[in-house]
Amino acid sequence: MRDGGNGPGHDDVALLVDWENLKFSLMQRNRRPNVTALREAAERFGRVAYARAYADWMDPVQAGDPASLYTAGLEPVYVLTRRYTTAEGEARIQNSVDVKLAVDCIEASHLYPNIGTFVIASGDHSFFHVVMLLRARGKRVVVIGVSWATSAQLVQQADVVLYYDLDVEPEVDRAAAPVKEPAAVEKIEPRLAAAAARALELAQAKGPISAEPREIAEVLKQILAIVQDFRTNGRDLPLSLVGQELQKRMPQADFQRLARGRAGDFARALHESGLLMMVNADFTDWLFLPNERTEAIERPRNVGQELAKYDYARFNYNDLTEEQRRAVIVAIHDERNKPGVAWLTFNRIVETLKPVVRREESDVKNLVNSMLSWGVLRVGEERTGHSPETGQTYQYKTFELDLQNPDVRRALHLE
Repeated sequence: MRDGGNGPGHDDVALLVDWENLKFSLMQRNRRPNVTALREAAERFGRVAYARAYADWMDPVQAGDPASLYTAGLEPVYVLTRRYTTAEGEARIQNSVDVKLAVDCIEASHLYPNIGTFVIASGDHSFFHVVMLLRARGKRVVVIGVSWATSAQLVQQADVVLYYDLDVEPEVDRAAAPVKEPAAVEKIEPRLAAAAARALELAQAKGPISAEPREIAEVLKQILAIVQDFRTNGRDLPLSLVGQELQKRMPQADFQRLARGRAGDFARALHESGLLMMVNADFTDWLFLPNERTEAIERPRNVGQELAKYDYARFNYNDLTEEQRRAVIVAIHDERNKPGVAWLTFNRIVETLKPVVRREESDVKNLVNSMLSWGVLRVGEERTGHSPETGQTYQYKTFELDLQNPDVRRALHLE
């Protein structure tokens, strides 16, 4: 791992957890955060001397968590939540966790010079500025998010990025998977060999490097595996994350000698050899599989998907019986598959569910928002509409059932 200013006397760690963000991000895949695993991840970087978790503990969903967090060594910090309804009738929740957590980060960086590493457990892009400020003060910043809901803007600024579901507490089958060691005399595929030679040439143009082409080829194989992992899971991959991912997969000495600071040259060599695509958009280089369609790479997302917010105290998905859950899922599925229906909007889902749950519109909107947070629904493609009155175009989101969600699979008999 990079030192990032973490010298002697600066070996302690601050762990700050945006509890609601982490908890509900994991809930989208029917998982719960493990505080022990979080602390162990933070302890990889030094002694945890400052540990806090932030949320509205008066909220019924979080009300039982503070005692457990305190026992596990995290100080629960109360942050007030404001509930309101938009002009469209959608239930929204706004809190100031990002402000309070950011203030505590800056205060701790002043009061506790022994803290050299700040571990921020959140995927919220609003922490972008505090990460930049901490690094400017010579602190190392580690971001822990979930792989499907972490802002690329945030992780590009961090020194180290850990994904909770991949690096902190991986699924059992992933954790138990045997590591395949490459064969010592494995023949290098011609295009990879050409890419390795080109990568070595680009690296040497910027300074001396002690490496054999076969060693460079092994690093390039790791990069291709990273691109494959990200893209097959629907995750965007900015070039700036490749170095961080290589750190996790390579022995530290090999990373320092072969790969540190050279991800751009290696990716460019792979691009020139046709083994991956590198596209510049929004002033950033993004990596894609070589066979991806052009339209899939025209507008990379540089901000992680925001979680839907809903009022836990009102009618929501958790209030439905098993039979009611099946009924709303089937109703959404049937509406999507009607002739001429190519996608579903938020309001169309609301209108579909009104006669099913027999509740007022504001309650049904809150229900739909909660289904997004529970992972029953997910955001689909963004569409462009045209106003018949003004002729102007506007963007709107579409939504779809998540066919990997256990409730959806049971309701639609996919298991």
